[in-house]
Amino acid sequence: MWSLVPGPVLAQEDAGAVVPEAAAPADQASEPELPEDAPVSPEDARRVVEIRVEGNRRVESEAIRRALRTRVGDELNPTRTAQDLRAVWALGYFQDVELLVQRLARGVAYVVRVEERPTVRLVQLNGNEELSKDDLKEEIDVKPSTILDMELVRSSVQKIQAKYVEKGYFLAEVSHQLKPVEGGANVDVVFNINERAKVMVKQITILGAEKVTAAELKETMITREGGFLSFFTGEGTYREEAFQRDLAVIQMAYYDKGFINVRVDKPTVQLSADKRFIFITLRVTEGEPYDIGKIDFSGDLLDDVTKEQMAVLMQSRSGERFNRSQLSQDILSVSDVYYDRGYAYANINPITSVNADDRTVDLTFDVQKGPQVTIERIDVVGNSKTRDKVIRRELRVYEGELYSGTGVRRSKERVTALGFFETVEITQRPGSADDTIVLQVEVQEKATGTFQVGLGFSNVENFIFTAQIAQNNFLGWGQSVSASAQISGLRSLVQLSFYDPYFLDTRYLLSAEFFRIQADYEGFIRSSTGGTVSIGYQFIDDLLGTIGYSREWVNVEAGQNLGAVLLANQFLSGTTSAARLSLSFDRRNNRLFPSNGFIHYGSVELAPDFLGGTFLYNRYTAYSRLYFPMPLGFVFKTNATIGYIQQLDANKPLPISELYYVGGINSVRGYFLRSISPSVKVPRSGSPDATVTDFRVGGNKQLIFNFELEFPIFEKAGLRGVVFYDAGNAFAANERFFQDRQDRLPLGLFHAAGFGFRWFSPIGPLRFEWGIPLTRRPEDDNILFEFTIGNFF
Repeated sequence: MWSLVPGPVLAQEDAGAVVPEAAAPADQASEPELPEDAPVSPEDARRVVEIRVEGNRRVESEAIRRALRTRVGDELNPTRTAQDLRAVWALGYFQDVELLVQRLARGVAYVVRVEERPTVRLVQLNGNEELSKDDLKEEIDVKPSTILDMELVRSSVQKIQAKYVEKGYFLAEVSHQLKPVEGGANVDVVFNINERAKVMVKQITILGAEKVTAAELKETMITREGGFLSFFTGEGTYREEAFQRDLAVIQMAYYDKGFINVRVDKPTVQLSADKRFIFITLRVTEGEPYDIGKIDFSGDLLDDVTKEQMAVLMQSRSGERFNRSQLSQDILSVSDVYYDRGYAYANINPITSVNADDRTVDLTFDVQKGPQVTIERIDVVGNSKTRDKVIRRELRVYEGELYSGTGVRRSKERVTALGFFETVEITQRPGSADDTIVLQVEVQEKATGTFQVGLGFSNVENFIFTAQIAQNNFLGWGQSVSASAQISGLRSLVQLSFYDPYFLDTRYLLSAEFFRIQADYEGFIRSSTGGTVSIGYQFIDDLLGTIGYSREWVNVEAGQNLGAVLLANQFLSGTTSAARLSLSFDRRNNRLFPSNGFIHYGSVELAPDFLGGTFLYNRYTAYSRLYFPMPLGFVFKTNATIGYIQQLDANKPLPISELYYVGGINSVRGYFLRSISPSVKVPRSGSPDATVTDFRVGGNKQLIFNFELEFPIFEKAGLRGVVFYDAGNAFAANERFFQDRQDRLPLGLFHAAGFGFRWFSPIGPLRFEWGIPLTRRPEDDNILFEFTIGNFF
């Protein structure tokens, strides 16, 4: 005879799925009733002599038995059966569980009857057109070949819905469907999506913005009004978390202008009748602006730093308009004073006293310095490839020394500037004693090796074939090695290079390079083979001096367009043997793709007679590059380059191959490669009646200016845009810098402007740029498109 131990009441979904939460097991189970002809002994009648499991196909019976609290030989107990029910259900494999007992001659059989949940065979998306499967894969928790879990199905529906809202599809509807297959043992999970039209922010109205204009406030917001180019720029997309951030930023914008009583009311968001547009209205109550009154310091003041000295470090001044962002910076400045003296736990609390009558705010910086601590240990984590010492040698804090806030900040900057890591974070925690601290440098490594093969076309160089293999962190030692080749219609290049910034673990660096170059200058072809070796030393952080030697064998061939007429003493072949001295000060935040900081560089290349070269000259080169981060991911860049080559022997003129030629995607864009140069009139052939033409002979001086504004387009895809302005020229020996030889060049420079796109692709940075010559010559195009692989500056 069978008797049922009460179990869960389960409900079935219309698609055949089980709803787990509807199947909560009962906390109490009543004792099963046995028939009247049961064994005489009540204890024997309730004794479990066998445990059977029925209905399971994939789950092992023994796994179910182990989950039970009831064991063979136990007396059947209602409390324990309730626990058994919950334990089997908690395994998560079943959509129905029943507990039964069967009377046997020697006791009862305890039967666990289960119905297994189906296995997910496939997960499908239906109706997603605007967002691809790759866009949504992170939102789907349900995975094939796993047991169906309706909680994960429902959470996936919510996440997919949230993803559509994030992308501006507020009306999108997401549902799920379960399709049983193979007799119900497996099931396909289908997410049905009705995307509907994307909703665009049509208008943002800010009421009450008078002393701070609505236009100024809108510039601070991530949420923007959509327009004709919204499909390209992404503007007009409404995201709730971004909009909440905008409300706080608007308030901060008023605080920065002294409006400390500003109030931003709850916005109203309206949907247009056709459900395509959103209209947002904000109401602002500005109040009156406040100025800074008295500035004072209190709390744990330092003996060696006076209040006047701390006040000098701050940007806030009595009588000036109150500025919250400036106040935050002042707190950091005061904190640094304490951090740099080992007070790692110093807390600076600004106490404000508002004087409504004269609309001023008195500031008192209250200091609680805490204990002075030393660095007990520095842990480096996250570097699976890069060796510890490569990171540690960039640190400017040391174990056993007093904590230094400036040292921690500089350490992070220097490790980041290596370019080996996606992120660098330095955190701190208490050490083994109250006066010690442990620093943890956590890095997330990124790929530093590249293998590139590319084929492109250019209206200047015709075809371009490039191949490069490079490793900027060779074997995790921080060394750079590379081999590259480039072939185009105007040049060919083979180059091998090695660079070690800490040669033999010292502050000296070592670099070596071998190259083979052939370049067509249109009037002549220059071929060279050579190499360079340099050794440098870091005098102080980021200030590097180097001395090097280079030797190059040069061969120059006159172009066919000159016929038999050659410029006297111009097309010279020979050897360059030169020593180079250089000094650089590099404070870029990233050596590969900088967005902040600067680099200043100057060098002198000396090729005197005693070094054994054919070409005798001194070459002076300098450049300065500045990088300014701006809001919304914009970066403003400037570059100024100057060069001068000096002839050392009047009887040995400078060969044409060593002079300066300007123009092209890496100097002054909008002009053909090496097309800017002084020129002379030469006959086209040796015939007495030959016509003459302009022949570019190069200059002994060059000057180049570049200005760029780089901005994100699709940041996740590595696509950025750029607008630029370039100016430059090459000047002859009898000309001065900025001299206008044609009476039509402002400041004696060729000028150009343009725009382009940069894709930081897996094979390296690709540049597509259109230059417009503003001082156009007859031979120049109205607009010149150029393409190249590699960064500019």
